[in-house]
Amino acid sequence: MPQASLSARLLGSVSRDFFRPLARRSAPVYIDCAERLVEAAGDAGRLPQQEAVAVIREVLALHPGVVLDEDEGASLRDARQRAGQFFNRLCDSRWLEDQQLGLHERWALISPGLRPLMRLLREMAEDEIAELKTFADSVRGVCETLERPEILDARIRTPDELRGTVTDLNVRLENAVIQLHGVEKLISMFDQRQRQSDSPAETLRLLYAEFGSGQHMVCYDALRRGGLLPRIQAVRSMVADRRDNPLVKERLAVGFVEHYGWDTTEAYAKAEKALRDLEHRLGAIRLVADAIDGRMAGFNQLSQQRYRYQTELRGRRPEIVKLYCDAINLTHAHGRFSSLQDTAPDFAPLVPEVKFFFGIESLARARRTRSPVDLSFDQGRASNQDEEDVLAALRERQRLALTPQRAARLMAKLLPEKGASTDTSRFTVGTIDEMLDLLAIAAYDHAPTMQGKTLRWSVDGERRALGLTPEQVPQDEQAGWRMERFTITRNA
Repeated sequence: MPQASLSARLLGSVSRDFFRPLARRSAPVYIDCAERLVEAAGDAGRLPQQEAVAVIREVLALHPGVVLDEDEGASLRDARQRAGQFFNRLCDSRWLEDQQLGLHERWALISPGLRPLMRLLREMAEDEIAELKTFADSVRGVCETLERPEILDARIRTPDELRGTVTDLNVRLENAVIQLHGVEKLISMFDQRQRQSDSPAETLRLLYAEFGSGQHMVCYDALRRGGLLPRIQAVRSMVADRRDNPLVKERLAVGFVEHYGWDTTEAYAKAEKALRDLEHRLGAIRLVADAIDGRMAGFNQLSQQRYRYQTELRGRRPEIVKLYCDAINLTHAHGRFSSLQDTAPDFAPLVPEVKFFFGIESLARARRTRSPVDLSFDQGRASNQDEEDVLAALRERQRLALTPQRAARLMAKLLPEKGASTDTSRFTVGTIDEMLDLLAIAAYDHAPTMQGKTLRWSVDGERRALGLTPEQVPQDEQAGWRMERFTITRNA
């Protein structure tokens, strides 16, 4: 059987609107939004919808000169409404998926097709995902390599051997994570096909025949039933121990110096990052596996709802009602409702009161349309300088906003380890931005990091014990201001 053309395979995976943002005048905003959202979502592939809109608002503020179209919020003056409109356009193009789990729980999912697109934009080259059946072999090979007792032993391995081993493991794990995202993409394609099924038989065939025997099940069985997840967790603990070993980092840095010719400081930083990436990618496999579990559960729920809709709501019962109405129309053709007052009913409805609409009352009421209102602000004496002042004020407000991201940035710098504690007398902030970061720590108790983790901390002040004598509360000078001393403790 000849292989389908590239266009047929591409349009079978993504919608025709998927690449449309790249051809619009606001393409820089779409690209920067996608990059920031992918980084904020991390390997989990999702983030709260409010945080996604906040990221989009920040990107829009960084592109004041980009011309937006009407469907992108060009006529909206409020920055939050414009960001919400842009969020809808990202969902329409299938770069994001809007997931509503409850009245107060709404998530923005990174579309599986967005990650290969961003990789293409970064490297300007296409990188096809390998066959999904090789995923189990890749992960199993990484586990077998790391399970050797001397594989990362700096006392036995030469610097070049250690450098080659860590680099090879990172490449293999990165490929494995990409393959797992390919599995997530396959499940998403089944979800789209299920939404377009025409009959209950097709719905059951997709659920039990095609979905149950697809290549994504091979990866699922390899992870859950093949025992790979416990092995991954065990080797991740071993890598974490090696990451904190100064001898391993020093020997790995020597290998980088010999191979790449870097200076000692840069090589040591690269060695720390390589070991940290190795541990992070081992943990990312479980995160993506959990995301796959969620998508599989969502597909099963969708299939059940689709089958119920096709059999109960759109099946035999509507046909029975239609036949009954046709029989009544045939029996009482050319008659009037007033002549049916003395006719015995065919059955008694199980409701206390019944009312039938007929004649003019049965027609749909015409909606009242309001006249358009001119909401433009260019009728006065506004000038280009006024617009620049407004944009500058908006950018300044955004810069001075207390956000969880500010708190996480300073928290990771002050207390890099879990369980550590400090107070405002042990450090000093010198700039306005650092002062705002400190105030954000006092305002929040948790925040997500760029790596997808969540930092948690607690703040306790001296005023709690000296509330009756506020003049005795010690104060510390920070960035030219004096503030009451408080203690920061990192919990997670």
